[in-house]
Amino acid sequence: MKALLSATLVFTFILGALILGAGMPALEAQSRNAQAARPDLMSTLLELDRTAAATNSDIGHLQIDRWKGGWKTGWTTSSTHKDQAAKAAGSLQRNLKGALPDLIREAINQHGGMAATFKVYEDLNLVCETLDSLVDTAQQFGKKEESVPLSNDFAALVRLRRTMSSYIKERAVAADGGGGQPTYTAFAPSMSSSSDMQAPRKIIIDDDVQEKKAPKKKRGVIQFNNVE
Repeated sequence: MKALLSATLVFTFILGALILGAGMPALEAQSRNAQAARPDLMSTLLELDRTAAATNSDIGHLQIDRWKGGWKTGWTTSSTHKDQAAKAAGSLQRNLKGALPDLIREAINQHGGMAATFKVYEDLNLVCETLDSLVDTAQQFGKKEESVPLSNDFAALVRLRRTMSSYIKERAVAADGGGGQPTYTAFAPSMSSSSDMQAPRKIIIDDDVQEKKAPKKKRGVIQFNNVE
């Protein structure tokens, strides 16, 4: 009887060890995947810089002057949407070539400081709002080969904006003592700020464009305001 009981205990112990051993690789794989899917701020900022350059290039390929004309009362064509799209495209290009890259460099040089990072997020939010309006107009009046790349750029920028929003929120929670460290690391341990990063220049965003009333049937183009 004692021998049977001892054999049962040994069998149970061995079976439990086998089950636990089989489950460990899966848990380790899940942990590695979770860490790999957790972007650091440096990676997000560098990807944003590349995406901003690509978006600026795609905007430069727009042929707004060749877009289809709209219609007004009395069956006469209107070029209002072309004028608004051209002004929005100009505003975006000035921002994507100057303001946003400068803010990104500032955030990198300050090692992801909250103030600098929030300025990047704030400007990115304005870029997304104006680009959304331009994409809608391009889809209505432009060619598919123009609107599709621009739509992809918009989707990428929105994704990066969502990542930065999560980072900022979690940093704020951590600063308020609301539950440990944020899940997004500011910088990868192997990365360091580049010594050749240029200091940010003064931001000038669409100074020369006056606000205009939007047509009733579609959203007005959102113009940038100066960011100090």
